[in-house]
Order: sequence, then C-alpha cells, then structure tokens
Amino acid sequence: MADAQRGHSADPKTAAVLSFVRILVDERGQVSDADVKALRNAGFDDQDIVEIIAHVALNLFTNYINVALAVPVDFPGVKLVREAA
Repeated sequence: MADAQRGHSADPKTAAVLSFVRILVDERGQVSDADVKALRNAGFDDQDIVEIIAHVALNLFTNYINVALAVPVDFPGVKLVREAA
C-alpha cells in the first residue's frame, strides 16, 4: 500500500495506472495524448481508461462530500505521503 500511495508498483500494468492517476489528479484532468497512449501501451483499452478516470472522480467526489459535511472518520487514518516529483 505504501508503494501504491507513492505511485510505485513492481507490476508494469499497475505502475502505468498509478502514473496516469497521479498525472490525472495533479493536472486536474488535463492529461496529454501521450499519457493516454502510455496506458494503451500497457494493455488498457478505452473502456478500462474510462473506468480508471471514473474511479478517480468518484473518490474525489467522496472526499469532497466527507470534508464539506465533516463526516466522522470511522477507521484508522493513513497519513498521505508524497514523493518529490
């Protein structure tokens, strides 16, 4: 989990998704054709890519709702650790 949080994985497909997701979030959806092509080259099709983006959007939406409405956290917190780019 710590590797995934930092955007790393030994599995090439997982690493490609993590890299894409970091760009997607950091650039607020402004991914390049090359970013999408890297996912396709890793073996993902258009349906997979849409699903990846949808999962990110759903998680962001959930986070916004939780913060805006001060939803109490009912599980152990995990501190976000970001690696220098």
